Amino acid sequence: MEYTNKALRIEHGSLLLYYCFDVGDEILLDKIESIFGEAPTTSHLVVERLTPAYVQYRRPPLLIELGSIALSAHYAPAVCRAKLYDFGVISIIFKLPLQGELKDLLGVATELVGNPKVYQLAREQLKRLQGALAPGIVQASHNAETEWEDYAIFFIQQFEYPLSAQQLLTEYSTEIAKILRCEIEPLSTSELSEAIRQPLSYYEDELALIDWNAAFLYDPRQSYDVPDVLEYAVAMLLELRTYDTLLDRVLDRAYDDLEKKPSLLTLRPFAAIIDYLSEVKLDVSEVIEKVTNSLKLIGDPYLARVYNVAATRFGLSAWEASVRQKLATVESLYELLYERTQARQLVILEFLIVVLFVLDIILLLFLEPLLK
Repeated sequence: MEYTNKALRIEHGSLLLYYCFDVGDEILLDKIESIFGEAPTTSHLVVERLTPAYVQYRRPPLLIELGSIALSAHYAPAVCRAKLYDFGVISIIFKLPLQGELKDLLGVATELVGNPKVYQLAREQLKRLQGALAPGIVQASHNAETEWEDYAIFFIQQFEYPLSAQQLLTEYSTEIAKILRCEIEPLSTSELSEAIRQPLSYYEDELALIDWNAAFLYDPRQSYDVPDVLEYAVAMLLELRTYDTLLDRVLDRAYDDLEKKPSLLTLRPFAAIIDYLSEVKLDVSEVIEKVTNSLKLIGDPYLARVYNVAATRFGLSAWEASVRQKLATVESLYELLYERTQARQLVILEFLIVVLFVLDIILLLFLEPLLK
């Protein structure tokens, strides 16, 4: 059959809008289940390919249905769900049905992706959840405000006729690139190429294109393993960025305390900042370790490639390196302040010993004549 670059109609598809929020140090999923009359749905990766059973979350997140919400007067209402991760992240997910021509997705992208009104709707749902789930959320002791990340996935299950990944790329790459970049204006050749760089396919008739702002998935089997992996990568980005910002504030506070001149007689002048650095170091290390080990994809090479491409697009390695480096700086400052405190205590103790020795001599000198 001959395929020409004509209008391509979508028979069945969805726009998945993810808004991931860092709400605390931890979410007690077991406690959340007991809060609701009916336990939320446990969300496992839907793995249809022949992969080992252990390719799962270490601690599966929970799904909570939040009903339908109108994102725009131009589109049908979106199904809203929340996904709760034990490492302190809540994802608000809007699922909007898609139909019409492929080129029409550009209008959907420019109107809904990155829309402040949609973000506010997500915040409202988050606030609603936080009120209900407060007993199960361990609040962050250091973060000043709620950090967030958003991401969009154009998930197409069926076109008007079957297409291979190669046919889709060859004939409709320009449209897809503009959708991924949410750009109406003509893109340069380099930007078009960059947007659809590193296409992934497991089967001949499926395609995954992952960009920094959005992803385009074509999967007639309607499996949700790839969207779940992408969502996890976004949550990973959120946590790394959140704790990178936190460590900046911690280091600024530590440097300010170092510049202060403590009282000469204070035994532990840096006690407060030492305790603070120790607490932050443990908390950040625990959360980063929990996030990093939350999902294991070693047994599924294809999903691992999906995650690696997303990690490259999001710059996860750079963010993680930054967090590790700042943690090392926190560790160094902690050791420096601890050593200074120990040295100061030794000096003060030696000074007190000398004072006592001098007093002893003075007393002997005054008392000796009286004793004779």
